[in-house]
Amino acid sequence: MLLLAVLFSACKHKPTKEDELTQGKPSSGGKTLEMLLVIPDSLYTKSLKDSIGNIFEKAQEGLPQKEPYFDLVQLSFGQYYNSEMFKKHRNVLIINKQAGNNNTIRQAINKTVYPQAIFEIKVDNLDSLYSILNSYANTIKHQFRKNEHIRIYNAFKRDENTDITEQIKKMFNFSLTFSSDFYLAKKTDNFLWLRKETQKESFNVMIYKKPFSSNDLFLEKKVVDLRDSLGRAFIPGSVKDSYMGTELRTELFVDTIKVGDYVMIETRGLWRLFGDFMGGPFLNYVFRNETTNEFVMIDCFLYNPNKPKRDYLMQLESIVYSIKKK
Repeated sequence: MLLLAVLFSACKHKPTKEDELTQGKPSSGGKTLEMLLVIPDSLYTKSLKDSIGNIFEKAQEGLPQKEPYFDLVQLSFGQYYNSEMFKKHRNVLIINKQAGNNNTIRQAINKTVYPQAIFEIKVDNLDSLYSILNSYANTIKHQFRKNEHIRIYNAFKRDENTDITEQIKKMFNFSLTFSSDFYLAKKTDNFLWLRKETQKESFNVMIYKKPFSSNDLFLEKKVVDLRDSLGRAFIPGSVKDSYMGTELRTELFVDTIKVGDYVMIETRGLWRLFGDFMGGPFLNYVFRNETTNEFVMIDCFLYNPNKPKRDYLMQLESIVYSIKKK
C-alpha cells in the first residue's frame, strides 16, 4: 500500500508571490536530478546496489552521451538524520530493513521544504524490498522529476519574460514560462522561435500550430517530417543551405504523456545541422489543443558541445511542463 502524506503548514502572514512559488516553506536543496539514497552500508551490497542502479541510474534516452536518469548519493541513517542540510534535500529515498517491519512504502510531500518528496520503504526481508521497488519505481521517478520541474519553473517565474508569455497566450491560447534571458528570434502568424544564448550553450524552443485535421498528425514520420520542414524554413545554419533537422541514424524514443491538461506525444532523439557539423539532443511534444481545435508542436533543442546535456535539457523540458490553459 502506498500511503500519501501531503503536509501543508499554515501561513499566518499575508501571502506573497514568493509564498505562491514555495507554499510558504523554505526552498529544498540538491543538485539537478540528484537523489539521496538513505540505506545502511551493510545492506547496500552488490546485488541490491545493482538493482537500485538499474532503476534510477539507467541511461536517459535521447542523449548523445550516456548520462543517468538520476545521480545517486548514498548515505547512512546517521549521516542523513544528523544533517539539517540533507533533510532539506529535494529527492529522498529511505530504505529500512529490520525484523518486525510491515513491508510498506510511505510518501511525504513538501513536509518542511518545497518542493520535496521523501519515500520511505520499510521491510523485513529482501524479497519484499525488491517487490516494492519494482512496483513503485515509476511513481518515485515521476515524483522526483516533478520536483525538478517545479524547482526550475519557480526559478524562471521569479525572472519571467512576461512579453514572451503574453505573445504565446495570444497566439496559442496557452501559456509557457520562460526566464528573461530567452528572446524572440523568429515570429510568423503560426510559429515562434525562442532562444537563449550563452558563450557555451544554445537553448531553443519552437512553437507551431495549424488546424487539426486527423490523428495521423501524431504518427512518428509525420512528426519528424514536420519538425524537419520547420527547421528547413526557420532554423538555418551559418553555411548556405544548411538547416536543423532530425538525426535518423540514431534511435527515436516515443511516449504518450500527460502534461497539465494536455495529452502529448513526446519524442526524444538527436538533431543535426544538415550541410554543416553541429548537433545535440531534442525534445518534441505534439498535441491537440481542444479549445482551439489546433494541432500544436513544441520542439526543444539544445547545443552544448562536448559537455553533459541532461541537466540543461531538463530546463527545456520544464518549460513545456509549465504549460497552462489561457
